Amino acid sequence: MKAFSQKCAQISEFLDERPVWREDWKWLVVVALLSYGVTLAIRLMDAGNWAGPGLMVGGEKLLATHDSYGWLAGAKGVGSFTNYGMSLLAWLLSHVSGAPLWKVAFWTPAYLASLVAVGTAFWGWLLGGRRAAIAAGCIGALAPGFYYRSRLGYFDTDPFTLLMPLVIGFMLAHLLSFCCTRGWCATPQERQEAEPLPAALPWLALAYGLVARVAHFAHDDIRIIGVALFWVALALAAVTGRQGRRLDALKLLVVYGFVAYAGIRRYATVVFVVTPFEVGVLIAAIALVVLLWRRPQRLGFVLDHPWVWLVALIFLAVFCDMLVPLGPYVDKVFSYLKPVADAAKSGAGVGAVPGPVYPGITQSIREAKNVVDWTTFLAGTSVAPWVGVASGLGLVCVLALRPAFMLLLPLTVLGVGSLFMGVRFAMFGGPPMALGLGLGVHWLAKAILHRTGARENVLTLVQILLAGGCLLGYVGPYRDLAPTPVLAPPHAEALMQLKTFAPKDASVWTWWDFGYATQYYAERMTPTDGGRHAGRDIYPTALALMTSSPRQAAQVINMSAGLNQDPARRWDKLSAPEVQQSLALLAVSDQPMKRPPTQYLVVCWEDVGLLYWMGFYGSWDLVNGKGTYARTQDINEAFNVDQGQGLMVFRSNSAPIGIKSVDLLAEKGVRRVLFPMNPVAPHLIINDVAKSVKLMDDLAYNSMAVQLLIGDPGRAEVSRYFKLVHEGFPLVRIYEVLPPAQEPQGQTEAFTQ
Repeated sequence: MKAFSQKCAQISEFLDERPVWREDWKWLVVVALLSYGVTLAIRLMDAGNWAGPGLMVGGEKLLATHDSYGWLAGAKGVGSFTNYGMSLLAWLLSHVSGAPLWKVAFWTPAYLASLVAVGTAFWGWLLGGRRAAIAAGCIGALAPGFYYRSRLGYFDTDPFTLLMPLVIGFMLAHLLSFCCTRGWCATPQERQEAEPLPAALPWLALAYGLVARVAHFAHDDIRIIGVALFWVALALAAVTGRQGRRLDALKLLVVYGFVAYAGIRRYATVVFVVTPFEVGVLIAAIALVVLLWRRPQRLGFVLDHPWVWLVALIFLAVFCDMLVPLGPYVDKVFSYLKPVADAAKSGAGVGAVPGPVYPGITQSIREAKNVVDWTTFLAGTSVAPWVGVASGLGLVCVLALRPAFMLLLPLTVLGVGSLFMGVRFAMFGGPPMALGLGLGVHWLAKAILHRTGARENVLTLVQILLAGGCLLGYVGPYRDLAPTPVLAPPHAEALMQLKTFAPKDASVWTWWDFGYATQYYAERMTPTDGGRHAGRDIYPTALALMTSSPRQAAQVINMSAGLNQDPARRWDKLSAPEVQQSLALLAVSDQPMKRPPTQYLVVCWEDVGLLYWMGFYGSWDLVNGKGTYARTQDINEAFNVDQGQGLMVFRSNSAPIGIKSVDLLAEKGVRRVLFPMNPVAPHLIINDVAKSVKLMDDLAYNSMAVQLLIGDPGRAEVSRYFKLVHEGFPLVRIYEVLPPAQEPQGQTEAFTQ
C-alpha cells in the first residue's frame, strides 16, 4: 500500500505545474480574456438567426424563454418577481444603459453566460497549471446543455446557477490549496515542513466569504449548493491536509463560513440589504481576521487550540443554518421525478373521505424531460459523444489525481442527474467535462513529451489546437440554430392591446406557459404562470380551457376569481366527491356567486400544440386521480380531402385517414364541412394563416381552447358567457368573461365562501 501511495504521489508530482498567482497572473488574465472573448463571439453569432421576419412585435424582439418575461414583468413592478435578483438586474442594466428592458433581456445572456468560461479557466489553472487553463476556458461555457439554456433571448437565472457554484467551489479549493496536498497522497516535498502561510490568507477567506454571502441573489438553490461545498471542503481538509496545516485550514473555513452564512437565511435582493445585524457580523469577522493576522502572543493558546475552532464550527453549523434541512431538499428532488398526482388532503369532518387529488405538473414541463440516454448526455455536455467519452475518461483521471476536483463533484452529479431529473440539469456537466478533456489531454501530452524530448512550448500548442478543434465543432451547429420565440407576434400584439383597455385589477386567464409573457405585455396578473403551476393551481385554468361547456368555463373562472384565484383553498375542506359534484353543477345551471373584478380569457393557436397536456389536466378526475390525454397530431404530408367519403388521401403511399370534420381557417373566416359517416374519426383543422395542419380527437376539438378560437363568438351559448374584445382570428382571440348571472343572497352560497 505504501508503494502504491508513493507511485501515485510520483505521478501527481510529475504531471504537476503548480499554480503560483504571483508568477501566473498575467498569463491567467490573458487566458481569461481570451476565453471570454471567444465564447462571447460564438454566442453572438446567434443574432443572425433572430434577424428574420416574424420575430418582432411593437418594435421589440420576442424573447426565447418564459421566465425572461417573468423577470421583465418584475422589473416593471408587475407580478411576484418584483423583488428578485434577475428583475433588479434587468431594471438596473436598463437604467444604466438607457436600453429598453426587452433589449437587456435579449442581449445580456450572452455576456453573462460567457463568464462561466472565465470560471472554468481559473479551475483549469488551479488543477493543472497555467497551460491547462487554455482549452478548458475556451470550451467550458459552450456545451449544448448550457448553451441552449443561455442563448440570446434566454434571460434567466441559469448563468448564475452554474457560475456561482463554480466560483464558490474555486474559492474553497484555492483556500485549501495553501494547506492541503495537491494529490491524494503527499509528495516527499509536501511531507517536509512547509513555509509559513501568507499572512494575508485570513483576509482572502473573508473576501471569499463575502462573495458567497450574496452569491445566491439570483436563485435560492445556489445557497444550498454552497453549503454542500463547504462541507466537502471541510472533509477535504481533514483527508488531504498537510502535516501541521489541518488546523490552519479549519481556521480559514470557519472565517469563510462565518462571513458567508452567519445570520438568518436571506434570499433574492435582500442579500444586498445592509442591516445593523449585517454590520455586526462584518465587524466580528474583521475582528477575528485581525486576530489571525496579527496573532497576539497572549491569545496564542486560544487561537491555536483545535477544540476552540471545532466548537466554533459546531456553533456555525447549528446557529447559522448550515445544516440544510434535508426534508425540503429531498422533496424538491422527488418533484423532479415527475409524479402523476399530488397526494390528497383529508376532507372536512371526522372520518371524512379524502379530499381532491390534484395532478402533478412536473411531467409536462418541457425542460424537465429526462435526457434519453448516455449518448445524448455526452452530446449535451461536449462537442460530440466521442469527445464526451474522452472528457469523461479525463474527468476520472482528474478526480484520481486532484482531490480539489471533489468541489466540482456536486456539479458533475447534477449533470449526470439529467438522465432522470430532467434536461435542465445537463448544463451543470459542461465545465467538469471541459476540465476533464483539457487536463486529460494536457497530461497525456506531457507524458508523451517526456519520452520524445520535445520542447515544452508544444504543450501550449496542443491546448490551442484542442480548443480550436472544439470551437470549430461548436460554430457549425450554433451558427444556424432556429430561433425559439415564446409566443407568436399576433399573440404578443393582442396582449399589448389588452393593456390599453383592461382595468388595472383585471385578471387574464391563459395557459401557464404564457403567464409571464401576459404579465409583461398586458401588465395584468394571471392566475397561473411559471412559478405558480402546481396541480392545485393549474386545475381551474385547465378545466376552463378544456371543458366543452361555455357555461362551466365562465363559472369556473368567476368562482375562482371570487376566491382570490385560489378555489383549492375551499376545496381542501371538502371531500373529493363533493368537489366533483359542485363542479358538475357549473356545467348545467347558473350558480350564484360573487361578482369578481373583470376577467379575460385568451385563446391562441399556440395552445393547440399544448392540448395533449391541457386535456390531461382539464379532464382530471379529482376522486380517482386520473386524467385523459387529448390526442393531436401534426400533418406534414401533402394530401387531398375526399369529401364523398370523408377521407384524407395522401399523395404518398400513406394509408388514408377517415375524418369527422374539416375546418379550413383563413383570414376571412372559417369553412367547415362535416362527415357524419365517420362518427368516431378525428377532426381535421387546416390553419392557412399559421401554415399548420392538425388532427385532433373530440376532447381536444370540443374544448373551449379550440372552439372559442375557431368557432362563432356570436353563438348564443357562447355570447351569454363571453364577450369578444380582441379579434385576431385564426391566431388569437381575447374574451371578456361576463359577470355571474346570479349573485348570492346573504352569506348562504357555498361558492362565495
